[in-house]
Amino acid sequence: MRDQERTLNQDVEHCISVLQDYLDTGSAKAISVFDKKTSENEDWLEEIRLKYRIKSDDELQTIKMLKQQRLIQLEALEGKVDYYEKLCDELEEFQDEMEVKAKLEQSRRSRFNSSFKE
Repeated sequence: MRDQERTLNQDVEHCISVLQDYLDTGSAKAISVFDKKTSENEDWLEEIRLKYRIKSDDELQTIKMLKQQRLIQLEALEGKVDYYEKLCDELEEFQDEMEVKAKLEQSRRSRFNSSFKE
């Protein structure tokens, strides 16, 4: 009985040892993969830092203020463009009216001159 007990204990110890080796191997692989990905991410982050300079809060605030000023200027310019477009339309309409009046006047003069000749 003692022999069987000892053999059973040895078998259990062997199973525990095999299981521990399996878990250690799996953990080592997972840690290796994690370490590799972490290293790749750190390299990528450094590459991004070098490629894109991060602006300070003061610089960002200045940029926002400049953007707001430019938007106000743009709105003012758009208002002026609208004004001048309307003015241009009115001038074209006036010019068309003047052309019609000039043709009518020319027609009247022509009739007046022709009736005068008779």
